[in-house]
Amino acid sequence: MFDGDIGLTVNVEKKLEGVYLVQAKGRIDSDTHLIFDRKIKPILLSSTKLIILDMEYVDYISSAGLSIIFQAKKILESNKGSLFIASLQPQVKKVFEVIKALPPHSIFENMAEVDAYLDVVQKKEIKRQKGEVD
Repeated sequence: MFDGDIGLTVNVEKKLEGVYLVQAKGRIDSDTHLIFDRKIKPILLSSTKLIILDMEYVDYISSAGLSIIFQAKKILESNKGSLFIASLQPQVKKVFEVIKALPPHSIFENMAEVDAYLDVVQKKEIKRQKGEVD
């Protein structure tokens, strides 16, 4: 399932057109951040509208890993895309909270919460396209 090295494994799965799920396992630090970067860069396309970063099995992140995430977020936003992060371990979540680098609406407790949010967004869009008002 995961491709990578002993310190970090990363799996990238295309879920829908323009939507990718990135699952990482291990540490994203100065020794492993290039593995993470090599997996993320190929999907940072103008056609990519959403990357969901599942961090359930990431137990440590350094500034090198954070830098890659923030670069990805910047590229996605410049293409009108989004980056969602799910299932942060408490110690990793604390790092994101301390640096206040991601808006709270882009961080989810787990993948079920991401799916529920995306379901609501899609239902609203369907209503909007039909001319229905909330």
